[in-house]
Amino acid sequence: MKGLDPALASWFGARFTAYSTIQAKALPHTLQGEHVLILAPTGSGKTLAAFLSVLSELAGRARTGELPNEVLAVYVSPLRALDRDIHRNLEAPLAALNESLPRGRQIRMEVRTGDTSDAERSRQQRRRPHLLLTTPESLSSLLSQTGWRGAFDHTQAVIVDEIHAFGESKRGSLLALTLERIDPRQRIGISATAWPLEAVQRLLVGARRCAVAAVDTRRAHQLEIEGLPTRYPLAAAGYNPYRIAEPTADLVARANASLVFCSTRSATERLGLALKILLPEFEDRIEIHHGSIDPAGRLRIEDGLAEGCFKAVVCSTSLELGVDFAAVDQVLLIGAPRGVSRTLQRLGRSGHRVGGVARGSLVPLSHPDLLECIAIREAARNGRLDALRIPRAPLDVLAQALLGMAVERPHRLDEAFEKVCRAGPYLDLDRARFDAVIEYLAGGGTVLGPYGTYGKILVEGDTFRVASKAVARAYYQNVGTISDDYQVKIVGRGNRKLGEVEESFLSGLQPGEAFIIGGRSVRVKRLHADTAMVEPAEGERVRTPRWMGGKMSLTAQLALEERRLRRALRDAWEAQGEEGVERALREDWQVSREAAGTVARFVSRQNRAAPVPVDSPVQVERIRRGRTLLLIFHVVAGRAINRSLAWVLAHRVGGKGSVGGNFDDHGFVISVDARSAPLESDLRAGFAPKGWREDLIEALEKTETLGRKFRAVAEIGQLLPRRTMKGPVPRKSATWNAALLYTTLKQHEPDHPLVREAIRETLEDQLDAANATLEAARIREAPWEIFDLPRPSPFSLTLFAAFNREVLLAQDPDRALDDLVAQLYDEWEDSHAAVR
Repeated sequence: MKGLDPALASWFGARFTAYSTIQAKALPHTLQGEHVLILAPTGSGKTLAAFLSVLSELAGRARTGELPNEVLAVYVSPLRALDRDIHRNLEAPLAALNESLPRGRQIRMEVRTGDTSDAERSRQQRRRPHLLLTTPESLSSLLSQTGWRGAFDHTQAVIVDEIHAFGESKRGSLLALTLERIDPRQRIGISATAWPLEAVQRLLVGARRCAVAAVDTRRAHQLEIEGLPTRYPLAAAGYNPYRIAEPTADLVARANASLVFCSTRSATERLGLALKILLPEFEDRIEIHHGSIDPAGRLRIEDGLAEGCFKAVVCSTSLELGVDFAAVDQVLLIGAPRGVSRTLQRLGRSGHRVGGVARGSLVPLSHPDLLECIAIREAARNGRLDALRIPRAPLDVLAQALLGMAVERPHRLDEAFEKVCRAGPYLDLDRARFDAVIEYLAGGGTVLGPYGTYGKILVEGDTFRVASKAVARAYYQNVGTISDDYQVKIVGRGNRKLGEVEESFLSGLQPGEAFIIGGRSVRVKRLHADTAMVEPAEGERVRTPRWMGGKMSLTAQLALEERRLRRALRDAWEAQGEEGVERALREDWQVSREAAGTVARFVSRQNRAAPVPVDSPVQVERIRRGRTLLLIFHVVAGRAINRSLAWVLAHRVGGKGSVGGNFDDHGFVISVDARSAPLESDLRAGFAPKGWREDLIEALEKTETLGRKFRAVAEIGQLLPRRTMKGPVPRKSATWNAALLYTTLKQHEPDHPLVREAIRETLEDQLDAANATLEAARIREAPWEIFDLPRPSPFSLTLFAAFNREVLLAQDPDRALDDLVAQLYDEWEDSHAAVR
C-alpha cells in the first residue's frame, strides 16, 4: 500500500484484506508509470488493478496544486454500458479521495458516449472531467472539437478495457490512431481473453516496450450443457429459439438472477417474449436488452441488474463485456457462441467478484449445435483461447484520422506520417499509401478531382489543414467505424421511445401487422418522417424485426476443436458403434449421459447416410433434385473460408452455365446442372491454389459484395456521409451512390485508396483469402469420399436449410424450415447406407 495515496489505501484496506493476485502483479508496473497489459479472468480485480495507480496519481496532483481544467486520465471501453458500470464502481473510491482533498481541488469524473445529453455535453465542455470514461468514437471526436481544444494536452494515462474486443475490427485501428494523437505517458490494457500477446501489445503501444501482468485465465468456472428438450427431440438443424423456450424457462426459474445470451437481436426479442409467457409470475422481472433498445431503457435495465431487481435479462452482445452485475448467479448461452473467448467472456458475467465462480450453461438449439457446445466446453475447460486477427493498416480509418487531425489544427505532413506510423496497425505503412490518402482528402484524383467539391483538406507546402467549417461539422457527424443502417425510431404511449428498427423491416409490414420491440407486442399507428408511433397489440401473431448485422463466424480455434471432436466420434463409431460413441463422450469429453446419448443417436442416424465427416478424407455429398445436382462439401473451417471456397469453385466450374451456392461454418454447397455436372477431376482442379486471389476478386465482381463494402468504406473514409445535420441518410440512397461510385472508381482510378481498402477488407477480413488458399490446396491434395444420396445427410441439414431459406415463402420461415429438416432427418431412420 505504500505506493498509493493514503486516502485511497485507507479506502482499499477498509474493504479488502489484501491485493488480489493480479493486483499484486500489476501494481509494481502501473505505479511506475509503465505501459502494461493486464490479463486476468473476469472478476479477478483487474480493472481496479489498473485504476488504483491512476486514481492515486490524480490525488497526488490535487494535493500538490490545483487540478487544471483538463482531461488527465481516460478510460476507453467498447460498450456504453461498461462506461456506466465503471462509473458506478468508481464512485466510492473517488468519494473517499475527494473527502480527503483540499476544498476546490476535487477530482471530476464523467461519462461521455453517444448517449450523453446535450446539456451534459455543454457542462463537460465548460468543466472538463479530470477522469473521462468514453468510447473510441467519442474520444476521437472530442480531440477535434474547438470547445475541447487543449483538453488532452497533458493526459497522463489511458486505460483500454476489454482490449480484445477492439482487436478484430476497425474500431481498434481508430483507437490506436487516437492514442497516438493523445500520446499519453502511460497506456494500460485490460482483458480476460486477449491472445496472442504480441498482437495485443502491438495494438496497445505499437513498437514501444509493454510489461505484462497475467494470471492463469483458467480460473474456476462451471460450464455445463443443459436445456435439452424433453417433450420432443432436439431439432435436427436450425436456430429457432422457441424449441428450447420451455427448458430455458425451467433453468431461469431455478436461479435467482439469469443473464440469457442469444446470437441475434431478433432471437433475443423472440425468446424474451416467450419467457414472459411461460413465466407469468415473473413477467415484470424479465427484460430484453440489445443495441436497438432506447438508451434510457438500456440504462434502466442495467441499473436494475446491478441492484438485483430482475429474474432474467435476455440480451444479444450488448452485455457480454466486463459489466459487473453481482446479483447474476447464472449465465445461459442460447446456442453455441461460435468462439471460445466469446463463451468465457459471457460466462464471466456471473460470479463477478474476486474469488467468485462463473456459472453457466450452454443450451443447444439443434444436433449440430450440441456438437459445437461440446467442443466449446472442452476448449474452455483447457483454456484454449481464440487468436485475434487485427486488420492491416485500413486506409479508410487512416483517412478519417487524418481529417480529424486537420480539423484539430494544421499539421505538417512529415509529423502526421510519423505519428500514424507509431500506431500498431500502421507500423508497416509506406509513404506512398499515406500520400495517396492525403491526395484523396485534398480532392485529387482523375474521377473526383475535376469537380472540385470533394476536397476536405487544404495542403499548403508541407502543411495540411481542414478546408472549411462545413467540412469540420460533417466530420463531427460521421466519426466512427460502425456502419449504420437507416433506423426508424419506435415511440409508444406518452412519447416513450422504445427503440429503433430498420426502415426496410417496417416497409415490409402489412397494414396493422404487429411486431415486437423490447419484449412488447406493438403495431404501427402512424409514421412521421423517421419516427413510427405505435400502440399495444394484444393476442395477435407478431413478427420479429430483422436487424442487419454480420453473423458470428466460427473461430479458427473452435473449428480445430470441432474437427478433433468429429474425428473422435468417427473413430468411436467404427470401433464400437453407437455404444462406443456414447462411452467416448462420457469418458473422454466429460459429457452428461443425456447429451452423450443424444449425440450417439445423431451419429447413428448420420451413418445411415455416410460416415461422420472429418478433415481427411474430404467428404462430398451429391444429391440430385430434378435437373439440379447439389454438391455438398463438408469443411469445418468457418464461414469466411467456406464462402471463399464456394465462390471460387462456383466461378471456376460454372463456365457459361448457372452455378449457385451457399456456405456456413461447417461446409459449402454449389448447385449445377445435372446434365453437365463436373467430374471429380474438374472439381479437384477447381481447388488449385494458383490464381486463387485473382479468381476470388473476379467472382466478387459479379456480385454486389464489393459495392456494398465500398459504401461502408466510403462512410468511414469520409467520402459519403453516414449522417447529415438533420439525421441519418437513408441507406437506399447511400447504397446506390456508393455502388455507382465504386464502379466508376474501379474502372478509371483502380488505385484509389478507398477502392483498395474495400478490396483489402473483403479479401482479408471478411473472406480470409490467405487461409482459404491454403485450405483449397489441402482439399485438392487430400483423399475424397463421395456419396450419392437421395437427400442431405443429417450432418449437412443445417447447410441445406440455409441454402433453402431464401426461397421459402411461408409466413413463418423458421417453422417451415424446422418442419422441412425434421422430415428429412426422419427419412433416414429406416434408410440404408448411401451409394459410395
